[in-house]
Amino acid sequence: MLEKDDENANSIDYALKELDKDISKIFIHTDVKKFNKPVTIIQGLKKDKDFIKTILKELKKNIGTGGTYKNDVIILQGNHQEYVKKFLISKNIMKE
Repeated sequence: MLEKDDENANSIDYALKELDKDISKIFIHTDVKKFNKPVTIIQGLKKDKDFIKTILKELKKNIGTGGTYKNDVIILQGNHQEYVKKFLISKNIMKE
């Protein structure tokens, strides 16, 4: 007979809760930096650095802009908030 914990481990609710733990709160916002230029800032990606650098490379290529990754923050030149949101949702990195 299964124990209560084993029963919970096999349920769909348990699986969904475990998936939600992996999805962190991702913040996408714009800011104005030097010379009154807008930048898009992406914070809260809780993956390894190689994965985040790959995402940054794809974003820069698709948007056609410059950008950087430092201190666990991606900074893209320009206001690309809506595109970044759609891109992260399409990659299943972020929920709607």
